[in-house]
Parts: sequence; structure tokens; C-alpha cells
Amino acid sequence: MVPRVGDEVIVSCEPATARVVEKHRYITVEWPWRTADNSFNIRWSGHVNLPYGDAHQEWSPYRLEPAAFALRVGDVCTVSIPPTRLHVGHYETYDPPRHLGWAPAPTAGIYVIPPERMDLDLEDAGCMLYLGGAEPIRVEPVKD
Repeated sequence: MVPRVGDEVIVSCEPATARVVEKHRYITVEWPWRTADNSFNIRWSGHVNLPYGDAHQEWSPYRLEPAAFALRVGDVCTVSIPPTRLHVGHYETYDPPRHLGWAPAPTAGIYVIPPERMDLDLEDAGCMLYLGGAEPIRVEPVKD
């Protein structure tokens, strides 16, 4: 399935264990699915920043368990995407795979937006997810 802009999809990602490395405006975790690929000029730290809190304008479909508010630096948590109904804001394929500083390199990207944020500026409303790399992200069409 190649999603089109405006399609409704169900996005999910199986849980994996991560460790909290920083907590300020974002909660930063050691990303459990990727490894750094230093064979290119792009350097990736192995960490991903996730927004949290009601005042944060950015959005991510990833969820932490326990919740970000309960976590401290050094804590171990689970990161996942529970099955979530989202809208496609953008979809792109990468041939060859896109080198972003981690391995395996993704073969596609999908920008997803939750229904309640559809009235916001597209750039701030959603989140880019990379497909065909290490994260076991599933994207399925809505069938109702």
C-alpha cells in the first residue's frame, strides 16, 4: 500500500525497551531500533527527542510506559506506537534508501497527523516516521 495525502491510516509500532538519557523540554531516549552509521558525513547520536507535556506544540505518535512525567534520567521504559488512526500529510519513497546517519537506512517516509490537529499549520501538526528501516512500524489503510 502506498498511502496518498489525505488517506486515513492506522499506524502502530511494537514496543521496545529504551533508557532515558535527558529530560528537559523533550524527553530524550536511547533509540532501541537503530544503530549509528558513521560511514557518511551525517552523524546521529543514537538518541531521539520526544515531546511531552500539554504545553508542547510538537506532537509524536510514540508513547512511553511509564508516562514521560514519571520518568527520570537513567530510567528504563518502553517506547511504542499503539494502533492510532492518523491522516497522511505527506509520503515519499527513497530509492536508494535515504542515509540519515543510522542503519538500516529507511526506504520511505510518511508524515502523519492526528485528526484533532488537522486544522493546524501542516508543518507543526504531525510527525515524520521513517519506514523500511529498523523500526517495526506498520501502516494499514482504514477499512470502515
